[in-house]
Amino acid sequence: MPTKSELDVFLKPQSVTVIGATERPGSWGSFIMEGLLSRSYPGEIYPVNYQAEQVFGIRAYREVALLPEPPDLAILTIPEKAVEQTVEECGRKGVKGISIITAGYGEAVEDGKERERELVRLARSYGMRLLGPNVSGTFNLHAEFNGSASPEMHLVKSRLAAVCQGGYAIYDLLAHAFFKGMGVGKFVHTGNESDLTTTDFLEHLGQDPEVEGILMYVEAIKEGKRFLEVAREISRTKPIIMYKAGKFKASSRAAKSHTGALSGIHEIYQGALAQANILISPTMELLPPLGHALIERPPMDGNRVVILTMGGSWGVALSDTLEAAGLQVPELSETLQSKFRDLGMPVRASVKNPVDIGASGLFFDKKLLLALGRNILTSGEPDAIILHGMGRPGMLDDDASERLRLFLEINKEIIRGYAAMEKELGLPVFIGSIYAPWESQVIHDLNKEGIRIYDRLDEIAQILSLMHQYRARREAMDTF
Repeated sequence: MPTKSELDVFLKPQSVTVIGATERPGSWGSFIMEGLLSRSYPGEIYPVNYQAEQVFGIRAYREVALLPEPPDLAILTIPEKAVEQTVEECGRKGVKGISIITAGYGEAVEDGKERERELVRLARSYGMRLLGPNVSGTFNLHAEFNGSASPEMHLVKSRLAAVCQGGYAIYDLLAHAFFKGMGVGKFVHTGNESDLTTTDFLEHLGQDPEVEGILMYVEAIKEGKRFLEVAREISRTKPIIMYKAGKFKASSRAAKSHTGALSGIHEIYQGALAQANILISPTMELLPPLGHALIERPPMDGNRVVILTMGGSWGVALSDTLEAAGLQVPELSETLQSKFRDLGMPVRASVKNPVDIGASGLFFDKKLLLALGRNILTSGEPDAIILHGMGRPGMLDDDASERLRLFLEINKEIIRGYAAMEKELGLPVFIGSIYAPWESQVIHDLNKEGIRIYDRLDEIAQILSLMHQYRARREAMDTF
């Protein structure tokens, strides 16, 4: 098994050489250089380019042997035919680890796996470790290191980490999550895993105090027994959320051509991963929001959910979606319903669950709406609540009326109040709206403040259900 220092090379290198560094737009050599230069990386960067004297204003070297010191990490962005010789040159120079961006090995050609094994044997003869081939890099925003193709403008430092056998789809997810203030602080793309594996980095990040939760995209697991042992131990204290790809015939075939992985029988994976308390994300898109919910929100101890909604139809649809995900939407007690009437909820508005605040006509009444939430959260009847439908479509312009501005501000104050109650009272409080941050001024402004607002009913239901699942399994594990 690799040592901590061997894996730190790929996430916290003291110096980096980019072999094949270039300013040519659209090339991997430029992607990696731009990533490194996009942050305040404190280490030395050594471009290697046999033609250019400088790359992005940094002195370039014609070959690895001419570098002024042995760099910790070499990132190879060169044609496949030059890889073996370059690995040997890195070994002679004293490089500690190599990320091989280059593809065209086990995922593509018949003898590719054997050539990967030859690269590993060569690297090990010099005491080096390999990541890849067929990777897109790594980053560690806590160390100001971005040795990947992910643009700086789409990165949000968090206490989540990601270990993925694929790369570009994760960059798409991070770009999408960025606009909602979500992201991962550390990322490793393992590619074909000729040497270092997802299990190696899972174990490494599981012991990392800067990491509170781990996201994974996995096509196949090489070291099944070790992986499950490592995951089971980590999941006692940190959630592991995985999207397991290659479930069906077509996707399994695609996985083989993507990373050379044989994806295995889905049902066997499902059972084994459940025993290790790995949460299986139903979609790739859910990975970032689910990860953030698990490390940011109070635990979901039971499966009872109370809904407060601005529209009766949304309440019915939410009830369907929650129950389909295995959660309950129980009728509230007569005592609690009576309290709502005493607070001023009219007869025309349902107070059974869902609680229809839209029908009450009192959605300007901040004091009443906050009192409803507090009474519910302190009643002992729910394990979580959802406030859905606050905010309105459209962005403010300079000509917006003061009345509209006041209305939107009241909306924001109500949502802020519910978010504060989650922290105060220790129960999950989810805010839902059909509008994304770029569709509603209220959602946009609160998103900037770090308040999570979900724009899909199924996303809310799946996250709450998986939060409950994780809590229940973890408690069961603690009894053994």
